[in-house]
Amino acid sequence: MGMATRRVTAATAALVLMAAGCGGSDTPAAGPTESVSAEWQAVIEAAKAEGTVVWYSQAPPASREALKAAFEARYPEITVEIRALNQAEIEAALQVEHDTGTPGADVVTTVNYGWVTERLGQDGWFTELAGPSIAADEWIDSGYILDDKVVLAPLGLVSIGWNTQLFPEGISSYEDLLDPRLGDGAIGIVGPEPALLADFWTFIEENHVPNFVERFAAQKPAFYRSAALINEAVAAGEVAVGAFTTAVDMVNLQEQGAPIDFLIPDPAWTAQNLVYIVESAGHPNAAQLFVDFFASPEGQRAAAKYGATPLSAVAPETLGGNSRIVLTNLDRILEPGWAEDFAARWRQIYE
Repeated sequence: MGMATRRVTAATAALVLMAAGCGGSDTPAAGPTESVSAEWQAVIEAAKAEGTVVWYSQAPPASREALKAAFEARYPEITVEIRALNQAEIEAALQVEHDTGTPGADVVTTVNYGWVTERLGQDGWFTELAGPSIAADEWIDSGYILDDKVVLAPLGLVSIGWNTQLFPEGISSYEDLLDPRLGDGAIGIVGPEPALLADFWTFIEENHVPNFVERFAAQKPAFYRSAALINEAVAAGEVAVGAFTTAVDMVNLQEQGAPIDFLIPDPAWTAQNLVYIVESAGHPNAAQLFVDFFASPEGQRAAAKYGATPLSAVAPETLGGNSRIVLTNLDRILEPGWAEDFAARWRQIYE
C-alpha cells in the first residue's frame, strides 16, 4: 500500500470556519511577534469558545503531559482532556463514535497503522489538517504528513540501554551487541512479532549490522514482550544490556537513581505516533488548534524533547537531534505476508 504525502491546503481553515459559523480578525495569536490570517484567527477564537479538546492518546506519558501543559499555558481558555487508552480501546471507541455520530475524541494519537491507513481511503473518518504550522515546508518535505490528515510523529525513540554496574564500558553501536561477553542472556530484546517489531529487526540489518538475525543468535539473548519490561530489567540488573529500550524511560530511570546509561544510535528507529483529528470531533476548532500547536516550534519543544522533530530550530534540543531518524516502514509492515515470512525466518534460528 503506497503512502502519499501532500501539502496541506489553506482552504481547509475556511471550511472549518464555515462549519463553526464564526468570523475573524488579523489579531496576532501565534506569538508575541507573529501574525496569522483572519481565517486562522477565527479558528483560534472558535477554539477558545469551545473550551475543551479531548485527546485519546497512546503517546509516551512524558510527551503527552508536556504537550498538555504547554498548550494550556499558551491557551488558558482551553482544557486538554487526556484519555490514555490502549489501541483496542481507542479503535472500539472511535468505531462507535463514527457509527453513531456521538462526539468523543477530538484528537487521537495511536500506533494502529493498519486501522488508520485502511480508513484514510474512506469518507467520514479523518479531517484535513488546516493550521499554518502543520503546513510548514519542514513538515511537508520531511514526509511526516500523510494524506494531509495524519502527522507521523517520532516521539518514542528506541535506544540501547545498559546497566553501568554490570557493563560499565557501555555500548557504542548495534555491532557491540555481538560482543562475546554479552552472551548467555546478558542482552534483553523483543521478538519479531507483531509486524512493527519485525521492522525493528530489519532496520538493524539494513542500517547497522548485515545478517543481524543470524549473527545475534549466538548471544542467546533474553526475550521480553515490550520495551517497558526491558527498561525495568536493565535498571534492576536482570540483564546487562537492553537492545530495545525507550529513550524517555531511560532518562526517567536515570533521574530516579537507576545505574543505567543509554545510546541513541545513528540512525535511530522509531515507531512513530499517528496524530489525527476525527470527523466526529465535538470540538473541531480546538482540535485543529491543538494539532497545529503540536507542530509548532513551541509544541515540538514540549512533545518531542525525548524524541525527534523535523524542525531544524528545535532538533538540537531533542534526544534524537544528532541522529538520522528512520520511521517504521509502513508500506513494509502492511504488506500482506511480509511479517509472517520474516517471523518464519526468525523462528528457524531462535526456536
